Amino acid sequence: MMFPRVGQTIRLQFAGSSEEEHSLEDFKSRVTDMTEGMASIELPISENTGRTGVFRPGTSCLVWYVGEDGSRYEFQSTIVSRESGHIPVLLLQLPKKEQIVRTQRRNYLRIDSALDIAVKHQDPIRCYHFLAKTVDISGGGLAFTCDESYRLREKDVLQVWIALPSKNGQVQHAFAELEIVRQKAPEEKGLHQWISGRFTNISEQDRVKVVRACYERQLELRKKGIEV
Repeated sequence: MMFPRVGQTIRLQFAGSSEEEHSLEDFKSRVTDMTEGMASIELPISENTGRTGVFRPGTSCLVWYVGEDGSRYEFQSTIVSRESGHIPVLLLQLPKKEQIVRTQRRNYLRIDSALDIAVKHQDPIRCYHFLAKTVDISGGGLAFTCDESYRLREKDVLQVWIALPSKNGQVQHAFAELEIVRQKAPEEKGLHQWISGRFTNISEQDRVKVVRACYERQLELRKKGIEV
């Protein structure tokens, strides 16, 4: 079993909080530091309101995150304290490794589809911002092609905005953070490189939009006699 990494996004559910307003609310945070038995995290932000909350020492919560193997890991934790330094943080109690529960994530339908996406790299040197088209997409990630002048590498994390047309003619948009798992150079000079990645941070609402678009695309292809 693995602990979350420094810099990794985690989710917290305060199912056991004494604060009624937090009782069923999901929060998002990021790990800032790890010491033995303790994790330091940014102040959690509500997935529903976009605001932080009041987190008292002793409050229990469920913590979950996605590991490098694509599986979901979760454990029960307790807020130990809040520290008000340069950046306010919470200290979370870490469990023993054997207390972390691993759940294999479901396989998502992957469909060949050329969707418009906007891509942004937040690296201070490689601060790219460009448009591209997907090669394929699923609820778990996507692949796209782009000019080889963009120096993208495996394990880079990109922000992507996806345009998802629906059968009623409307276009919905979804946002996700995408970790590159494979980069393939162009086979010939002048062609595009191929990038494949998995979603490491996407709201369940946006994932539903992506999954729905994949199934609609699957039905469209089957109507044309194309097996997927």
